[in-house]
Amino acid sequence: MVSDRDRPGRFNDGRSAASRTVVVRVTAAGLEIFGIDGFKVAVWCTEDLLPDGEMPDGKGVRLRCAAEPDARLTVEDAFFIRRDLPKAVLARPGTRSLNLRLLASMLAGVVILVGLYVSLPVLARWVVPLVSVEMERDWGRQIAAGLEANARICRNPSGLNAVKSLTDRLAAHLPPGRQAVNVHVLDEKMVNALALPGGEIIVFRGLIDAMEGPDELAGVLAHELTHIGERHVTAALIRGVGVGVLATLITGDASGLVASGVTALMAASYTRSDEEAADRGAVLLLRQARIDNAGLATFFLRLERMEKDGFGLPAWMGTHPEAKIRAARIKAEADPVTLAPALREKQWNAVKDICRPLSSAPSIPM
Repeated sequence: MVSDRDRPGRFNDGRSAASRTVVVRVTAAGLEIFGIDGFKVAVWCTEDLLPDGEMPDGKGVRLRCAAEPDARLTVEDAFFIRRDLPKAVLARPGTRSLNLRLLASMLAGVVILVGLYVSLPVLARWVVPLVSVEMERDWGRQIAAGLEANARICRNPSGLNAVKSLTDRLAAHLPPGRQAVNVHVLDEKMVNALALPGGEIIVFRGLIDAMEGPDELAGVLAHELTHIGERHVTAALIRGVGVGVLATLITGDASGLVASGVTALMAASYTRSDEEAADRGAVLLLRQARIDNAGLATFFLRLERMEKDGFGLPAWMGTHPEAKIRAARIKAEADPVTLAPALREKQWNAVKDICRPLSSAPSIPM
C-alpha cells in the first residue's frame, strides 16, 4: 500500500552505472527506499543524509548518504523533501556551497602567497635600483627613530665617540655615497646588531657585553657595513615587506613601511649569498682599515658556544650555522703582519661603559 508520505524516485547503489525506479518513504528516523517490487532497498538515517544538489528544473533534489557514500538518490518531488525532512538537512546545500567557496578562496590565497614568496627575490633585485639613496636614508632614519622610541638609548659621549671613530674608519672604504653612517646603541640585552637602509646601524648593549676586545666590534661593524654598501638591507626590506615597498615608491608615504620594516629587518631576512658576501666584504674592509680580522672569527666561535648554552644567535648568524667554517675562512685571509688593536684601551673601556648613566661613567678623552 502506497502512503501519502511515499514519493517516486531514482536510486543508484554506486556499484553499477544503472539506476532503478524506487519509492521513497519519509519516517521519523529518515528515509526508507523500496523497489517497485515492494522489497526494501535501503534505509538512510536522517543524520547520514547529505545534499547532492537540485535537479535542473528545480522540482527535485539529489541526496547522498554518509553510510553509503557511493549511492545516489533522486527524489522528484522537492516540496515533499522540503516539507518532511528536518531543516538541518535542507540547510546543508547552502552551507556546503558556502564552505566550498570559502575553501576555494583560501586555496586561492595560498597560491597567491606562494607566488609572492617565490617571486619576491626577483622582485627585490628589480626594485632596489629604483630606490634612491635619499629615500633609503629616509627609511633608515625613520626605522631607527621607531626603535629608539621603544628602548633606552645609550648616550655616554666617550663611548659613542669611540664607536663613531671606528665606524668612520671602516666606512671610509665603502662605495661613494654610502660612507655616511650613523650608529645607534640601545640598552637592550639581546646579542645583535642591525643594519638599516641608507647607513643607519643599531647595536644592542648585549652585543658589546659579549665581546672581549675592540677587534670583535670592528668585525661586526664591518659585516653590517658591507650589507649597507651592497644594498642587501634594502633588498631584505623589500622581501620582508613586499608590495608595501612598491606602494611607498608610488605614494612617497613611508609610514606603513617603517612600521612593518622594523619587524622585517629584525628578522634580518638576508639570503645565504648576502651573508657570504658580507663575510668577504668585512674581511676586505678590515684589511683596508688595517684592523686584524681575527676578532670577527673569534666572535663567530663565541656566538656558537653561546648558542649551545641556550642563547639565541643574531639573525645574521642564523643563516650560516657553520660558525667554525666561517671562522676558518676569515682566518685564512689573515694579515701576516701583527696589527694594533682597533681601539686604544681607554677607548674600548669607554665603549664597554657606553650604556652606563653619565654620572657613573667617567668621561675619557679620546
